[in-house]
Amino acid sequence: MSDTNQMNDIQRETSISDLLRDYPQAIPVFLKHRMACVGCSMSAFETIESAASIYGLAPDVFLNEVIGAITIKS
Repeated sequence: MSDTNQMNDIQRETSISDLLRDYPQAIPVFLKHRMACVGCSMSAFETIESAASIYGLAPDVFLNEVIGAITIKS
């Protein structure tokens, strides 16, 4: 999958469980921010936007960081 397609696939509304299943290279970004989303049963119900907000992060900044990690390690 190309970098452009990856960026189009990942949106603020993407569920955390889908993101981590499809792009495990995003896990270090969650750990860096001390987010408990990795392995959490609620990750299926939380989106990137809601998780960022819960942890006091700007959703767009967090999304860009996740995309950056995926693009670098793909």
